[in-house]
Amino acid sequence: MAEADFNRLVGRFVKVLNERVLEVRESKVLKDSPCRLVSPEDAPAREMSRVYRLLGQEYELPRRILELNRSHPILANLAHLVSEAPDSPVIDDSIELLFESQLLLEGLHPNPTDMIPRLQQLMQAATAHA
Repeated sequence: MAEADFNRLVGRFVKVLNERVLEVRESKVLKDSPCRLVSPEDAPAREMSRVYRLLGQEYELPRRILELNRSHPILANLAHLVSEAPDSPVIDDSIELLFESQLLLEGLHPNPTDMIPRLQQLMQAATAHA
């Protein structure tokens, strides 16, 4: 993926996720996954965040760094959409789902059922073009 395309994609992630992430950057370690969440140096352990959430104690979703695998096909497709069809609702829905799936993997998603309508919208869009 060209540098300009990747930078546009990172900008779109930043715009969509806004204050929910500290930073969006390229990953130097990802091979198979499109993205991952990374804790900043001074962040509490993610296990403590999970415990607070499960106990219902003043839980605030921790802000993490989102790293993107620039060679992943999903991100290449999204970068193409950002360049060719920037108004496509598939872009923002995909970004949200990528972020939410990482929260789910970390055990931090406050309400995983919120993902269902977005998943169904993406499936509808994918099947309309199949």
